Amino acid sequence: MNSVYNYSIVLMLWICAVGCQDSKKATAEKLVREWMGKEILFPDGLPCSYMGTDTICPEYADVPYKVLVYTDSVGCTSCKLNLNLWKHYMEEIDSLATDQVRFLFYFQPKSRKDLAHVLKRERLSHPVIMDDQGALKRINSFPEGMEYQCFLLDQDNKVVSIGNPTLNPKIWEVYKQVITDRKK
Repeated sequence: MNSVYNYSIVLMLWICAVGCQDSKKATAEKLVREWMGKEILFPDGLPCSYMGTDTICPEYADVPYKVLVYTDSVGCTSCKLNLNLWKHYMEEIDSLATDQVRFLFYFQPKSRKDLAHVLKRERLSHPVIMDDQGALKRINSFPEGMEYQCFLLDQDNKVVSIGNPTLNPKIWEVYKQVITDRKK
């Protein structure tokens, strides 16, 4: 009797896990359909930082593609960033499509000082935009979940792909495919 009970519990847990995966997949598919082709609006006047020091924001309108990375202050910012992987992606895409892609890092930090420390420690030699009030997320109504707060945008700031490649390497392959297909 006890083994039947244990088997039933394992079966119910397995059914729940499969059901949750199907639900998560359906949510992801819905979000992708909803966001494809949507224009991302950028707030004016947000300050830029380079390795923790204020700087002038570079112009991004002149490139065919942009990778927009939005990170809010919820949870462990340095854990979420995965800056070493982003640096690798930037180097890789520069070798495949030189001067065709710009990376836009928008941060809504709890503490600018802590973020500056992380940026220096990780040696991210790339300007970032400080969005203390979360204006970018608010005006665009970004979905919840950091896996859906990263976008590949075209020259007109329209979403070509959605998903965070640091959380799912298959998404990076999609981003690269889109960028290199245009090049051809």
